[in-house]
Amino acid sequence: MSRFCNTHAFACARAVAITCGLMLSAGAVSAQETKAAEAKGKAAQVEENAVGESATNAVVVAPAVRVEGLRIKNVSVVPRDEKTATVKFDIVWQNSWRHGVFHDAAWVFFKVRPNEASAWQPVRLAADKVLNPSGFGQKKEGTPLEFVVPDGKDGFTGMFVRRAKDGIGLVETREVTAVVEWGTNIQPATPETLKPEIRAFGVEMVYIPEGPFYVGRGSEEPFPFEFTGGGGMEQNWLYRYNRKDGQDFTTRFQYSANPVSDSWVTISPPQRFPAYLVTGAGPIPTGKQEGSLWAVGIKPADKGTIPAAFPNGYAAFYCMKYPWITQGQYTDFLNTLTVEQARIRYLPHGHGDALEGRGLAVKRAGKSPKYTYSATDPDGQCPWLSWADGTAYAAWAGLRPMTELEFEKAIRGPELAAPNQATPSYWGVDSVQCLELIERAVSIGDAAGRAFAGTHGSGTLDLPADWPSSISEGVIIRGDPIPKTVAYAAGGTWLPVHLLIAGRVGPLYARLDRSNINPYSGWRGARSAPAPTGTKLEGQTPGDTTMTPFIKRAADETVPLARTKKPMQADGVLDEWDKPLLTLNEPSTIYPVYFRSFSLFCSDPWRGPEDMSVKAYLGRDSEDLCVAAEVMDDVHTNTNTAARIWDGDAMNVGFINTNGMQTSLWLALTNNGVVFVPLEGSKNLSKTAKYAVVRDETAKVTRYELRLPLAELGLVPGGKCCYCFMFMDNDGKGLRYRFQWAPVITKPFNARFYSKFVMEE
Repeated sequence: MSRFCNTHAFACARAVAITCGLMLSAGAVSAQETKAAEAKGKAAQVEENAVGESATNAVVVAPAVRVEGLRIKNVSVVPRDEKTATVKFDIVWQNSWRHGVFHDAAWVFFKVRPNEASAWQPVRLAADKVLNPSGFGQKKEGTPLEFVVPDGKDGFTGMFVRRAKDGIGLVETREVTAVVEWGTNIQPATPETLKPEIRAFGVEMVYIPEGPFYVGRGSEEPFPFEFTGGGGMEQNWLYRYNRKDGQDFTTRFQYSANPVSDSWVTISPPQRFPAYLVTGAGPIPTGKQEGSLWAVGIKPADKGTIPAAFPNGYAAFYCMKYPWITQGQYTDFLNTLTVEQARIRYLPHGHGDALEGRGLAVKRAGKSPKYTYSATDPDGQCPWLSWADGTAYAAWAGLRPMTELEFEKAIRGPELAAPNQATPSYWGVDSVQCLELIERAVSIGDAAGRAFAGTHGSGTLDLPADWPSSISEGVIIRGDPIPKTVAYAAGGTWLPVHLLIAGRVGPLYARLDRSNINPYSGWRGARSAPAPTGTKLEGQTPGDTTMTPFIKRAADETVPLARTKKPMQADGVLDEWDKPLLTLNEPSTIYPVYFRSFSLFCSDPWRGPEDMSVKAYLGRDSEDLCVAAEVMDDVHTNTNTAARIWDGDAMNVGFINTNGMQTSLWLALTNNGVVFVPLEGSKNLSKTAKYAVVRDETAKVTRYELRLPLAELGLVPGGKCCYCFMFMDNDGKGLRYRFQWAPVITKPFNARFYSKFVMEE
């Protein structure tokens, strides 16, 4: 793990531990134990590879370092025809994952120069289609990969390399091939002893699928197991304007202490601030008109519009997995610049020593004009990066800045927006909501930001015309903008520094652009993804045909509950059941969310359906509600008594009838046999329920069956009943995660959060 990660791991882990405390029901209220284990070991420095001469007489060099385990090495190039060449390379990165649309990828791009005296130039890819173009492939050995080459007027500057199949862990593939344009400007120069050079670079990215999402603070009550933002303060948040009088909301902040840390709490007016739902990639109306997007502060234009070209987060995009440019990446960048270009982008007493020599930084050696740059900590964060440094790197890499709306989607996903949210990323973006780490994004709060059209860099240092060129206009600060060393109020009290998901502040407030006050400011670039199959984006033809938009099932869906075809015997055999009501086998129903992928907090995430997956069944006969589940689980462990039955492999089922009566119960196979624990509802259930749990160790399957008297549950034909399921996973080393359908049963409950069934007559 990098120096920077170690500095912040404790504070971030503390927040996540609170975030993921699992509040159960009366009689079993407990905080789920979390792990803040290091998710990534410190990656070894990549050796430089000077590959033997190819038919082009080219010198091919791999850059010195890669971020957090990403390696590209053994690069070679061979002419293909008069206009193209084939580049070969090996690629390796640790802690990769793919589960359907949930996946990471490596953004790979190339630079070339005709000879040592020439400047480095970007290399364009030659692709006949977006997904797996002709000439892009790999040897049969290694992790099967897919190759996605974005097209369009700012395309062909690089490619996304990702797993071709679902899986998790190490990616290691040799002799990957890509086709590049290879014109006369990069053929061997005269005299023939001069050799062209080609270099390959990579950045780890995370995919954020197409689909609707909420922005803003929201008005939903947080669920009891969600972190409520201790030590933070939401300011200037977005919301959906819902007044009819054209007047603005007012709010104030009150400082207080809580058991976690001192914090600011928002004192809201009687009216609520509903979150704004982004439902498409088109224009968004702004202002004090009912239904428009508005803000408590740093407001967009009243009666204005966020243009359709602005990346509002609805369309699919990739963003950098980590919120920083590493020293190794910045070193690679500097080593391809001219002397004049590097002079602007490198400060010896900023990038070079940080904190007056006490920080880990990028070192410069040699004499002008033949400087070379190296990293003190290749995987550590590069210090002193300004907005201009970050945009220059993004333009050079073929990426772009991320917008503040994309920032919220990258963290919250499609979940509801509640006050004081501070959670890990829904999709697996790493190191979000970490203390003392800021995110710089394009703002919707001024004209310079709204003019951003999402143009990508061309591979040079030239910034596209629509990018904010200065941090003073068009930029917003998210995350944790002020380090604690300067965060004092009058009398020595800590000021709030964390903005949570919804908070926003201006750059001047953050005091962060090339500053020893906050020398390790973050930068997270992005790139718009090719449209997927099933896209709703007007005028776009799907190019990434293995991806689809992400659609989360509506919580208020109501299903008819039919009678079982034959009487159910509570014996754990499940031969009475036909089609399951629910199949839980992908990450969107795994909680805590950081167990969906590798992260700073999780080195042992869900590994796929064989690790754990669920088929849940629900039916009825004339007297009983019938429940069953078949749980694929590679290791079944529950050594607990009834008081802590939830701390091992177990099933929780909850119901809320039409009169609001709640029933919550647990069922598990423990070392002492089957344990049934009714927590809420009729006291007679412990006597009247029939149940069984059977483990098939050969098939690695645990089967649950349960009969519950309808009368005990207060269920009658024709009435809607809310239901929820929860399945815990414990592989013998402590509770890991849970598959969860709908919130846990709590008081009070909000019926619209739950799926429902209606018993047929």
